[in-house]
Amino acid sequence: MGEGRKAWEDGAGLRWLFIDLNSYFASVEQQLRPELRGRPVIVRPAPSEHTCAIAARHEAKAFGIRTGTRVSDARTMCPDLHVVEARPDVYVTVHKAIMAEIDRHLPIWKVCSIDEAACELAGPQRLEENARALARRIQNGVLERVGECLRSSVGLAPSRFLAKTACGMKKPAGLTVLRANQLPGPLLGLPLARYPGIGRRMLARLEAAGITDTAGLWALTPAQARRIWNSIEGERLWRGLHGLDSMEPPERPRASISHSHVLAQAMRTPDGARTVARRLTVKCGARLRRMTLTGAALTLIVDMPDGPVATARRRGAASVSCTFAPTCDSFILLKALDGLWREVEADTRRRAPNYVVVAVHELKPLDAFTPDLFGWSPDAGGQARSLRLSKALDQLNTRFGKDTVSIGPRANLPDYVGAKIAFNRIPEDEEFCE
Repeated sequence: MGEGRKAWEDGAGLRWLFIDLNSYFASVEQQLRPELRGRPVIVRPAPSEHTCAIAARHEAKAFGIRTGTRVSDARTMCPDLHVVEARPDVYVTVHKAIMAEIDRHLPIWKVCSIDEAACELAGPQRLEENARALARRIQNGVLERVGECLRSSVGLAPSRFLAKTACGMKKPAGLTVLRANQLPGPLLGLPLARYPGIGRRMLARLEAAGITDTAGLWALTPAQARRIWNSIEGERLWRGLHGLDSMEPPERPRASISHSHVLAQAMRTPDGARTVARRLTVKCGARLRRMTLTGAALTLIVDMPDGPVATARRRGAASVSCTFAPTCDSFILLKALDGLWREVEADTRRRAPNYVVVAVHELKPLDAFTPDLFGWSPDAGGQARSLRLSKALDQLNTRFGKDTVSIGPRANLPDYVGAKIAFNRIPEDEEFCE
């Protein structure tokens, strides 16, 4: 068996393939709308000039536009810019087709985000020549079988961390190999900010510790890295940088679910913001029921950037919370929201709201509750009838389509209220029907 393992060693020590779809959301739009091909395109999350680009094609990047550029600034930088509204359900559908194509060539070890996946190499795939050929087959397969605009970059390396790092070193449509027997050579010119997991705050910590480049990072011991990070994550990064893998940290139980929405200009009124908040609350309730969870606390955040800060605020955002008996009933959640809204309503009349967040906390599995001697459970008492009604609405909307029946009016609400793709979470299909 030892001889067999040695047969697949060529000094490169390749174990991982990491793939990243370039400018994914904007590329999907160009794929599905041929009139946008070859043109500078950005995707924004909501119909507002004050939002930021969540994706920019390379034609837009040529003008200095990046993910995070404010839409109004992007239009100034590129007068011929095409601004497209995000379509999360479409991006999830295309994502599934891309993952299926990757899996046709190599089993996916982990889907890391809507546009990233990690695959473990085995046997002869670990030889550099074979790994390169496999990577090109995957890249070409996505272009030929899913969409010609869906270019991707691939990194090959001994560790997942290095494969992800390599993936970002050559875009678009790059293929970068980091060989174990050449480390740290190819990394020495790479700025620390280009490594996964090193953001602005960690850069400041590293600088305070005298680490300003890759050479300094490489020279750390695992214990020194742990001290700088003040957690085991520092040691995990050290191991990844040196081509060694660590065990994945255990998944923590979900602590909350939330939905947020940037308000369109026409909805930046107290009534408009409240309507959106109610819609987000109903979505939270539907998700709780689908995930068989209950929540016992609700938080409402309304961002109002103009004017003086009145109560507990963060950047002009009013944040209020309340607790209640564990529930997954939309009507109970809406009642809690009404109480919270009364606390912020006066402020929303003084300052125009532009962003709303609703979050449910203190989550527990529905089956974690055992009725007591008096018959109490999350379904009991006054909740029972409204909970049954909430579940009936779920069934009707699942069967006949989104908003066949809704709680309250839907006037002026966009299709994707609360439906978005976070960096670390891909929405399930059911969320677009809630």
